[in-house]
Amino acid sequence: MTAIATAARRCLLMTGLWLLPAAYVQTTIAQPAPATGLRIATFEADATPPIGYDMGYSVVKTIGEPLRAKGVVILGAGQPIIMVAVDWVNIDGKTRDEWHAQLAKAAGTTPNRVTVHALHQHDAPRGDLGIFEERIKHGLPIPVPAGVPSKGTWVRSVITRSVAALTQALPQAQPVTHVGLGKAMAERIGANRRIMGANGRVWMHRQSTYTNEYPAEVAADIKVDADADGHVLSILHPKEAQEAPEGLIDPYVRVISFWSGNRPVAALNYYASHPQVNFGKGIPTPEFVGLARERRQKETGAFQVYFTGAGGNITVGKYNDGSERSRQELAGRMEDAMRRAWTATERSPLTPADVEWRTTDISLPAKYGMFKDEARAVAADTKRPAAERIAAISKYLSAQGLEDGTTLAVLRVGQGYSVHIPGESFVQYQLGAQAIRPNNFVAMAAYAEGFGYIGNRDAYGEGGYEMTISNTTLTAEKVIMDGVRQLLQ
Repeated sequence: MTAIATAARRCLLMTGLWLLPAAYVQTTIAQPAPATGLRIATFEADATPPIGYDMGYSVVKTIGEPLRAKGVVILGAGQPIIMVAVDWVNIDGKTRDEWHAQLAKAAGTTPNRVTVHALHQHDAPRGDLGIFEERIKHGLPIPVPAGVPSKGTWVRSVITRSVAALTQALPQAQPVTHVGLGKAMAERIGANRRIMGANGRVWMHRQSTYTNEYPAEVAADIKVDADADGHVLSILHPKEAQEAPEGLIDPYVRVISFWSGNRPVAALNYYASHPQVNFGKGIPTPEFVGLARERRQKETGAFQVYFTGAGGNITVGKYNDGSERSRQELAGRMEDAMRRAWTATERSPLTPADVEWRTTDISLPAKYGMFKDEARAVAADTKRPAAERIAAISKYLSAQGLEDGTTLAVLRVGQGYSVHIPGESFVQYQLGAQAIRPNNFVAMAAYAEGFGYIGNRDAYGEGGYEMTISNTTLTAEKVIMDGVRQLLQ
């Protein structure tokens, strides 16, 4: 972050090579560069909450697959560049700023050369230190069972573990000589959740499942909003949800890979869709995207990171009934698409001059901006019900965070670009970024900061679930896309 933004709110070798065509493998590639050249370090830390921890949609009942914070550090192209993706549902500004600052200090870089993204799995924790501390400030602490760490203690313990992992990884950084860029179509995964009616407004909200597997309280709340807006829910109309077309999506899985000679070192994978098959079960899960990621790591021997793209209006609800069978099928389809993108990869030499990290700060329009002071007064009024005060805290923190601003970032690696934006941004942002550089490889990582749904301009007049609860206004598209355009020029 720049000083202005900070002041405002802060804060097996060849295991997978058999997959490549024979002629491709025989290509002569330069030997690894010396340690003083371009290098990459990889690190990960456990991010799994303990039993009894409140994840928001459910309390942890049992531990299944581990959640991870996985990152890469690019060295030798100016100050270190750090990119992290964590198996959490979201990360707020307070958490993001602390994480950025500590990783930057450990790597000897600046916070604006760090980006931390959530994958947005729903049975996963929230990195929301801002709300946690504000509730304490107003005498409304989040209740914690005996023996379970508080949110502040546990979230910061994950940050600390990731910093330790990064510190340990830096001396083991590996030379990078080439970058690989590949994409492949993902089959039967994502579909647009906004099914439009003849009147130009959303007729059906296609949820993550086409069966009613939602937690009862969540389903009831969504139904109230749907009735008020005039749209129906897919969980109540499963046949129509399955038969409706996929609609507007970005169908491609994209992979940016880093190579030391013929040896793959690390890969960054991108796809735009909500990643959850189910939630509210009390079993933390990295979901089908995390399963595919770890399988690919074992298969290729290269460190794998996955970023959720601009999938705020995309879900797997056309193809998912919320069952374990569906989760495994979706994991298999994702793994297959990642494998085909890897096979289709084209490699080219990469030098320090080919690597850039570009940033720009933006301030987003807040729907409730004019009510911040009123909400603060409600939160401070001890005579009001606790639930009303807690809701007010969430409202003014959201508005203030949007107005204080955030940072957009772009990593350029040769002819490839990785664009980093906040929130549950709609797929139109991803497609728009690609249109700016139609002759280049453009991937997008969203969910850099938990701003909620950020629709494209037209969506704000079309209704639908996302726009009912969005915290931004229709001018958000211009602000974000002006910034992305600046960074991609």
